[in-house]
Amino acid sequence: MGDDNTERKKRKSKWTTSYSNMTMADSEKRLGIRFRNIRWVSVDKMLAECNYTMEDEDWAVNTKDEVYKRIVQYLVVEGYPSEEDPDFKEANVSDLVLHVISPIIFDFIIKTGRKGVTLSREREIVATDSETGGTEEFVVVDQISVTAEKFVLIIEAKRSFVGQAMKQCLLSLKDARDNNGGGAVYGFVTTGENWRMIRYDGTSFRKTRNIMAVFDGMNEDKELWMKDCSVLVDCLFAAMSNGGMTAGNTTLIDGGPLERSEGGGEASHE
Repeated sequence: MGDDNTERKKRKSKWTTSYSNMTMADSEKRLGIRFRNIRWVSVDKMLAECNYTMEDEDWAVNTKDEVYKRIVQYLVVEGYPSEEDPDFKEANVSDLVLHVISPIIFDFIIKTGRKGVTLSREREIVATDSETGGTEEFVVVDQISVTAEKFVLIIEAKRSFVGQAMKQCLLSLKDARDNNGGGAVYGFVTTGENWRMIRYDGTSFRKTRNIMAVFDGMNEDKELWMKDCSVLVDCLFAAMSNGGMTAGNTTLIDGGPLERSEGGGEASHE
């Protein structure tokens, strides 16, 4: 018990107020914007703002196919993500998020050779002025040198789209971008079933309408999932391609570019 208390005190001392303890009014003041005034944009418009294009269509299809298979595996093992199920917990949402993002991050690293891009779990984010901070379940970072890294994207996973989840994501994006010293950062708020993408460039926030990632019976209708849901893969690729990048950044890469091996793993490319 004493060790737990010590750890809580250590975490508390890193910031004055945690994201979870901030009121909606205080959060709006901190961000300098009313939540209801945050502009909605279409997914296509968001991808355009990211300057995103997937030149290798075959690669994209392969990644989307792998994500589809991972989601179907999850549904068989853990069941459909629904608040109507009393046994469905937030941990189940986190499991689903990991099934979705792991193959995307893996393929992104292989395609770009950016081996400094990694997924960090339970990552603490602290404001540059130490006023606010919190712990985020999923944070993608990019190691740009031996001693420096940039925040790329943050995923806030909750059982439902509630104001608290959006509030925490927006606050963490502001602090992440301030720590980066410029550029854009990206966030995703998700229930596992539905996702929403957020972009913050230091001046304004943008958020998309819901992106459906899971639907009942999708194991029997892959074509519909590829048509209506697989754009989530494009959104995550776009965020990793553009997030955290500022003038003069170069990613630290240990070795040469990578390529998919025939067995589905990675192989060095000289």
